Amino acid sequence: MSAYRQDLTGHCARAEAATAELLSQRRRLIAAASLGPVGIMAGTLAPLRARAAGALPSSVRDLDAAALVLFDAAASARWVQARAALARARTAATAAASLGGPFTEAGGALHRYFEARNGLSGDLVEAGLALSVKDHRWLIGVAERIVTRAGELAQPFAERSDKLTPQIETLLFLARRMRRALVWHDSIGYQGARGDFGSLWQAMLPELAPSVPAGRIQALDQALQGATHSPSPSAGKRLDEAVRALRQAN
Repeated sequence: MSAYRQDLTGHCARAEAATAELLSQRRRLIAAASLGPVGIMAGTLAPLRARAAGALPSSVRDLDAAALVLFDAAASARWVQARAALARARTAATAAASLGGPFTEAGGALHRYFEARNGLSGDLVEAGLALSVKDHRWLIGVAERIVTRAGELAQPFAERSDKLTPQIETLLFLARRMRRALVWHDSIGYQGARGDFGSLWQAMLPELAPSVPAGRIQALDQALQGATHSPSPSAGKRLDEAVRALRQAN
């Protein structure tokens, strides 16, 4: 058992290292939000060289959807659903393995594609290991990285004119960080992600309000209040779901 705990500590440390730079980039993006739409579009989530960006490939959409289901299943230790979601993610990753040409044509750098694809391969193997020992803390960390890989593969296909998508995706990232921190009993990480979420949400509201139904904005406000005053796995999930509804509205 002690050897297992040591292995788990190592896996958790690697999960943190794999997302540390990404979190740093998101923090820079949140700071840029105070500059308004022009500043935020210069942030790290803006398309690399989005020329003639096409529609998002179905394999990337499928990978994103499967990874989000895996994240949810891992957070609540639903192993049957997690196993099915991981199988879907593997199928989507196989299909996405031939996206190098479209990725570069949409404006992405080829080395970024290889980094995302190779990283995804390792993440899927690690997810299988975490699932085999039914370790939901480990699995939720890997699921978060798989969602991030899907975002990296989707990046060059985003439309330059869509100013809200990068901000909504950052809200999703921060909502997942909050949920993960709750699972890991990381109160400092939770408060940091919640504060960043609230700052970005307030910065983007003026631009978001004219194009999104008022009910969805109100639902997110209420979910954020719940996550602020009564942190719990259910509150975290409600906030995550409210952001996903925002993404659909956009």
